[in-house]
Amino acid sequence: MLSSRSVSRRALALIPALTASFVFAQTQPKSQIVATDLIVTDASGHRITNLQASDFTVLDNGAPRKVLAFEPPHIASVPGAKPTPPDSVDIVLDNVNTPDLRIGYIRQCTEDFLRMNDGRLTTPVSIYHFDGKGLVLVAGPSTDSSQLAQQLHAAEASERPYLKIEGFYNLTDRLQASLNAVGAFLAHESTLPGHKLVIWIGRGWPLMMNTQSFADRKQEQTFFTTLTALLSASRHARVTFYSVESARTPDERTVEWEDYVLYLKPVTNPMHTPVGSFSVQALSVKTGGEAFAFSGATDLAATIARGAQDANKSYFLAFASPLDGKPDQYHSLTIKVDKPGLTVRTRTGFYSGQ
Repeated sequence: MLSSRSVSRRALALIPALTASFVFAQTQPKSQIVATDLIVTDASGHRITNLQASDFTVLDNGAPRKVLAFEPPHIASVPGAKPTPPDSVDIVLDNVNTPDLRIGYIRQCTEDFLRMNDGRLTTPVSIYHFDGKGLVLVAGPSTDSSQLAQQLHAAEASERPYLKIEGFYNLTDRLQASLNAVGAFLAHESTLPGHKLVIWIGRGWPLMMNTQSFADRKQEQTFFTTLTALLSASRHARVTFYSVESARTPDERTVEWEDYVLYLKPVTNPMHTPVGSFSVQALSVKTGGEAFAFSGATDLAATIARGAQDANKSYFLAFASPLDGKPDQYHSLTIKVDKPGLTVRTRTGFYSGQ
């Protein structure tokens, strides 16, 4: 369990070892159990929460798989639903990768989000600062919006600014610090029950678009192992990421932020793992969440609410997947609803043996 104030950082070199504690028990010697959370929407974007297991088709590398376990969204009105913990919402205010002048704006908009709908929160919310010390819990978890807003406001004085020296080494330091924090956070979240929505607000860590070559094959393999470990750890911890661009005006938009779309293809070759594949935007899409770019049609508080509205509206299902002869083989994952006009948002894939 977390201390009341912080999540400790772990060395990036330890991230590949995370998966060892997250592997599900195998029902057969040659298969593994794969579980995922998913959201179903109609053509208007409304969440659909009244479906049954028989309504879903699971395709693993294009091959159909039988649904072995199924839970509907955590809504009390669902008759006969198995009791499960409600979803939780974790909001991360990224002070490491975001200009200092924007932090106050992000904090104020987060307080505005908490006070929306007269402050009625339907799921527990926790708020973290990400700074030079890692992820620091500053408010929650709680459904009391007034208390959360007060705790967040009081934490302003304790923010630790991150030393932002311009240049290449600052980029690599911020990338390293960000991946360390995510790895440690996923390790902690794996000890907690239920589905967690992690809304990461900020500019996002560097995509390092012009530094895609590695020193040697060992470094290439390390990057690939780290990526597969992060994606697998997020699945086993039942964490779905949502990334929110924090610009206040169109002029503040970070052009590089939107380039994450170049890194959404699955990484299948250990000798080719672009750094952009680790971006919080790419992780959001690959874990079944969303990457919210700046939109002049809404404010930041409303964008946070767009991510939080998925809470308690996700399905959970599991199926068996044959183990490949070699570990870390990528499997594409497609889940369809056998009803017209409905769309499923879930993880884009997984790696065998993890």
